[in-house]
Amino acid sequence: MASDDNPTLELRLEGPGETTPESSVATAPKKPRRRWILWSVLGAVVVILVIAVVLIETVGRTTAVRLAQDEIASSLNLESSEGVTVDLGSGSLILQALSGGLDAVTVDIDRFEVNGLDAAVGVIATGVPLTSSQPIDAVSMTVSIPGAEVSKLASTLSDTGLDSIELEGTAIRVSTVFKVFFFEIPVALDLVPVAAGDSVAFEPESVILNDEEISVADLLDNPLVSGLAGGLLSSQEFCVASSLPTALTIDSVAVASDNLIIELSADGIALDDAAWKQYGTCPAP
Repeated sequence: MASDDNPTLELRLEGPGETTPESSVATAPKKPRRRWILWSVLGAVVVILVIAVVLIETVGRTTAVRLAQDEIASSLNLESSEGVTVDLGSGSLILQALSGGLDAVTVDIDRFEVNGLDAAVGVIATGVPLTSSQPIDAVSMTVSIPGAEVSKLASTLSDTGLDSIELEGTAIRVSTVFKVFFFEIPVALDLVPVAAGDSVAFEPESVILNDEEISVADLLDNPLVSGLAGGLLSSQEFCVASSLPTALTIDSVAVASDNLIIELSADGIALDDAAWKQYGTCPAP
């Protein structure tokens, strides 16, 4: 007779939709793992996109700068683009390109010759279109001629031989000595630079005669002095037309920080306009 204490083995068949607790525990981690893989793929895609944007920005900016340097060197008749610095600003080139142009471009040129004088040039262009047939909103140019270079204008500043040329405050002071019989009379003249079309004019402002300041009008009214100093007291001009594109207009001229500063501008002129490559003429020296 069989004993009721003998162990029995109970078999149970699982239906298609049923699982044991053990099988549930074993398969539970699969979903988080799939999520982790998904986020890894998305993260990789984001990284790739970021790298692509950075490459486009850097490569595009480098190319744009190089093209701008070459175009500026060509427009200003420079021997090369060396010494030409171009800054396209800190904004995204991609976003600016999508809007149709660059917000601002800054250019610095270390050495630029203005009718025989060495100068430094700074240019700021705003609203620069990506299409050369479209006009630039505004262009401003600053030409800075050091005082040492201004001294080369002796023959331009006066028909009379000059002993010295110095930048004095807001004027250019020239000096010479007139010989009358057995006497030598030192004369200094302050000239103020002003814009005069495509030239810089130097207008007599005041005269220092024997340490005494005398008006130009009074000296010109004196027949003896006007006969001696007529060439010194007349207005003279320094032409810059042959060195700058006709697209630019002289707005103002001043003496500041030991430099002769010429401010020029151009508004609403397209990049491919012939005025950027045309130059005026200056009288032969």
